[in-house]
Amino acid sequence: MPETSLEPAADWICSRCEVKVTWMADMERPELPGTWAREGDALYCLACRRDLAGEAALEALDETATPKRRHQVESRARIDFEMKRRPETEDGRIAQVCHTSVKAVRQARVRLGMQSRRPR
Repeated sequence: MPETSLEPAADWICSRCEVKVTWMADMERPELPGTWAREGDALYCLACRRDLAGEAALEALDETATPKRRHQVESRARIDFEMKRRPETEDGRIAQVCHTSVKAVRQARVRLGMQSRRPR
């Protein structure tokens, strides 16, 4: 009887947070996990991709921006990233993964010209 290996066949490590995704040897291996992205030689998980969107928005701010304004800009960028990534996602789910309110998500939908997605 042939031996089956239970060792992982492939793994990916996020370049930022170092979270690791592993597939078992007998499973079909995707090029990348579904929510990951490659940027040059770097790989990023979804959580880090959201964080990077927020950080990029902060870089455009004036140094004198208040902590409140910085938080608003970062939150808005994370919401925008998530809505553009999966516009069909319900507002409550986007609010949850972006650590913000449903109201902020609905306001972003209006600003982006997208229809609000409420639970069925």
